[in-house]
This record gives sequence, structure tokens and C-alpha cells, in this order.
Amino acid sequence: IFTSEVCRVESNGVDRSRSLDERLEKEAKFHDDKYSAGDEHYPKHYSVRPTEYVYQRMRQDLGDIRGKRVLEYGCGEGWITRDLAKMGALVSAFDVSPQAIENTRRVLEQDGLAEQCTLGVMPAERLAYPDSSFDIAVGFAIIHHLDLTTAFAELHRVLKPGGVAFFAEPLGTNPAIQLYRKLTPQYRTVDERPLVLGEMPQILRDYKGFTHKEYFVTAIGATALAYMPGGVALYPRVSGWMHAFDRGLMRIAPFLGRFAWYTVLRIEK
Repeated sequence: IFTSEVCRVESNGVDRSRSLDERLEKEAKFHDDKYSAGDEHYPKHYSVRPTEYVYQRMRQDLGDIRGKRVLEYGCGEGWITRDLAKMGALVSAFDVSPQAIENTRRVLEQDGLAEQCTLGVMPAERLAYPDSSFDIAVGFAIIHHLDLTTAFAELHRVLKPGGVAFFAEPLGTNPAIQLYRKLTPQYRTVDERPLVLGEMPQILRDYKGFTHKEYFVTAIGATALAYMPGGVALYPRVSGWMHAFDRGLMRIAPFLGRFAWYTVLRIEK
């Protein structure tokens, strides 16, 4: 799948050489294991499906995608692929993990949507699609796994002029969340790096522009209910209250978005 290539990565002002092939192989192996092992590869708070809230916000931002050619980044377990197809899109989905593609194929076949979608095993840094192929690109918690410079150059190539990309991504600017990540390395790959919004203008300099919305400033606290007796049943109501508080908070003090868990990027070519 992968050909030999060396990329240069800028980190804290220091250049370091890294084999892109090695990185991609590690990502594929980790996600093959993750998508074949079930819930043991997810922390307990995922039992309350906290990121579903972020997906629904991004889904609303997509608007009417009937008949649009949509590229999905990192199809994982196939539930977003299925949802995009049900919304009427013509979906091309890819993942670096062969197991993810098999999982997605199975989900689509169960819902009679396989004919509406095409699937491929490939990395985002080497897309096998022609230039200007897609109206929209969508990804959930995927681009923080990528070599962003290379991946966004490929995205620019395959998007049509005026095309738009939406990515929901974890942020790397909340010290408490970063500490949690360091204490739970079993849930993530060694090369992934949550986004820093201050770096995006330079990374996206070839695009027409981008905007972002942040979620889970205080509402991330509700996920602690997943670890308490009876907490799963309480989560929807408590989470709803905290998200409402966050919406007001972000209107008053948008700078607090740097302490959020997730952002949704809208990028226009």
C-alpha cells in the first residue's frame, strides 16, 4: 500500500526526519487491532457516546448533501459513512486500516447502501482519487493522526474549486486533557497530535479560508458520570445542561475555546 517516502515535520522549531511509511504502518496496525477488538480499545467514558454531540453539530453544518460527491476521511467503523449515504450523498470513504474498511463494508451492506459508496484502503497523505473530484470532505477525529502538510495538500488537490471540508478534532491546548492523554497511552497512537488552532493559518495557507467552533469546555466534566453508579442514565440530562452553559460561555468569552476538548473546522478551497 505504501511507498518509501521521507517527510520533514516541524515541531517546536526543530526539524526531524521520519519515515512516513513507518508511521502509516503503525497507524494501520493500531487501528486494525482497535476495530477488531471491540470496546476494550476505548476508555470507559465512551460508553456515554460523548462525541456524538460534536458529530451532530458538524452534521448540521454540512447542510443538504443530496447528490453531492463526499469524501470521508477515516471511515473507522462505518457509522458516519452510513449516515452520509442516508443523507443522500455519493460517498467515497477511505481508511488506512483494512479492518476498518471491512467493518464499514459490512455496515453498508446491512443497510443496503453499498452501491451508493466506494471504499478504499489508503492513507490521507496519498489519495488515489483524481483532481477536483469532491464537493465536500468530512472527517471525525482523523486529521490529528496525519502529516498535516502533506494531507492538506492532497485534500486541496481532490476538492473541487469552492469545495468545503469539515473536520471534528480534539484540541491540544487544555493542560488537563493533555495530562490525561499522557496517562492513558494505550488508547492512542504514538504519532497522533491534537490540533493547535494557532498553527492552522500557516498549514491552511493555500486555502481560501477556514473557521472553527469549539465544544466541550465545561461539558467534558459530564463524562465523569460514566465512572459512577447510575451515571450513564444521568449523562444525557447533565450533559445537555452543561452544553447549554458552554454555548453561552463561548458567546461571552470565545477565547476560552482553547480549553475545549473538540473543535469543528470548516475549510474552503
